[in-house]
Amino acid sequence: MTRSALSRAAAVCAAALIGGFGLTGTPAVAGTPAAGTSAARAAAPAAAHLSTGAPAIVALGDSAISGEGAGTDTNDGYFPGTDGPTNYCHRHPQSEIFDTGLAGITGVDLACSGAQTGDLVSDPTLAKITGSGSGDFSEPKQDVKLAQTAAAYQVKMVVVTIGANDDFDFSGIMESCLGQYFPIPQSEGCRDTIGSAAITARAKAVIPKIEAALADVQETMRTAGYADGSYQLVLQSYFTPITPDIRTNTYVGKVADGCPAFPEDLAWGHNWVVPQLDDALRTAAEAVPGVRFLDQRRSTYGHEVCAEMTSSPYEYTNGDVIDTSELVRNGCDYSIGILSLCENEIRQSYHPRVAGYQAEGACLGEFYNEPNQQEAYCTLDQGDGTTIEPLTPGQPFNDVPTDGAWFQLTNHATGQVLDFSGGGSYGDSTDGRAAITYPADGGLNQSFVFEAKPGGSYELDFSGNRDMCLDATGASTAAGTPLEQWGCNGQGNQHWMLESAGNGLYKVADSQNTQMVATLGSSADTDSAGNPVTVLQSDTGAAGQLWQLTKLGIVYLG
Repeated sequence: MTRSALSRAAAVCAAALIGGFGLTGTPAVAGTPAAGTSAARAAAPAAAHLSTGAPAIVALGDSAISGEGAGTDTNDGYFPGTDGPTNYCHRHPQSEIFDTGLAGITGVDLACSGAQTGDLVSDPTLAKITGSGSGDFSEPKQDVKLAQTAAAYQVKMVVVTIGANDDFDFSGIMESCLGQYFPIPQSEGCRDTIGSAAITARAKAVIPKIEAALADVQETMRTAGYADGSYQLVLQSYFTPITPDIRTNTYVGKVADGCPAFPEDLAWGHNWVVPQLDDALRTAAEAVPGVRFLDQRRSTYGHEVCAEMTSSPYEYTNGDVIDTSELVRNGCDYSIGILSLCENEIRQSYHPRVAGYQAEGACLGEFYNEPNQQEAYCTLDQGDGTTIEPLTPGQPFNDVPTDGAWFQLTNHATGQVLDFSGGGSYGDSTDGRAAITYPADGGLNQSFVFEAKPGGSYELDFSGNRDMCLDATGASTAAGTPLEQWGCNGQGNQHWMLESAGNGLYKVADSQNTQMVATLGSSADTDSAGNPVTVLQSDTGAAGQLWQLTKLGIVYLG
């Protein structure tokens, strides 16, 4: 197996995106009984569960949880029968379900690369909602195999990751981003050709399908004799495979590193596409009683492919992977239409590597041991490991200012976010761009890297060029002073105190006079498009002076 390099991969590197993020495949199971038919599910015992088998946790879903990307580090060490030529579920013994660190618990992987919600569902009524699914390479439905597993083991937890392959069509999004950059960069990126509104609509459309799949899992377990509450049912969201905080923005460098795309599109994917999908999963989990939710979007922060904070051996996600050994072992399943590459050669691209599954697994194990924590998210700790932090159902992440992380700042009065007007291009160094508020769209100009400065203050750097700062014009602290983008110079008018206002909200105070805070603008001062410019005003505690922080990534561990 080889990671793509400039020779052959220069013409196909980004093509591997098509197979990325849980969008290919079938399952291979460790320690599960042989798969049956839909009749087996119907015949599952209705009486109380009596199995004396080993305690187990079970994975259902697509390649994000089956173990797809672990093949890159293990010479395609998938479970037998799931690595072609007719089955590419790509289940792997080093997938997340086997990396929880839970003593005495058997991992059972029923997930399958390429699965859709319909591949989990046998119930004909619920299948009208989910659709029939992708087929899981002719394997039985995953709920059929779950019923068999529930009879053979004492199932303690069922973990589901599903939805990316349904209406959301993550593979289609990535393919579009590829086409806009490779082999010849176009005049606009996929963020423009697809648009943020379309992503929101796709995410909304998949919610009822995920809810139906979860309901089917619950009914399957009831039929198998498990009372509600006798096991944990967890909906787990997706990791983040890419980042705009890249080591290099040269065409050759990105091809070599495995992230051939516009950095603005990488930002859009990282800051908008993945969060919209994961937020949809959270909505679905909260709509189905008895379902817990574990958010994994942050498990890979700082270790995404091409991330500046790390290097290739320590990335948690694959970039473009071309596994030429597939042709020898399995032949070509079908051509992807670029040179002589076949789909099975690039399936592992943009999935977690072994280290990524270990990061997710550590959080899953911790979540297992906190059964009263309804929701949580996985995040890096200061030792560069992963741990969970609590989430409150129905509430945003309770983020706090952190050195080395980048944030979106949402105004409490309008729900719009702080934005540098007309900006968003990677490397932009234009002095004087007005700071406005604007609907969130995942642009680079809507996220700011926090850098700790003396006295507890922070510099808020434009995430697309950390040499540009949020600045109070002319170093003035007078009421009405507009805020803008300006080259970082270390002065007090570029240092900001983040003062907690309670309920996860913050005031952004000028370090030169902390009674003056960033305030939602008015029609008296607008940019050329009529958007009010954010200004300094005396602190009154008004909603327009309060900002919700949302961590979007990690540049370095502060």
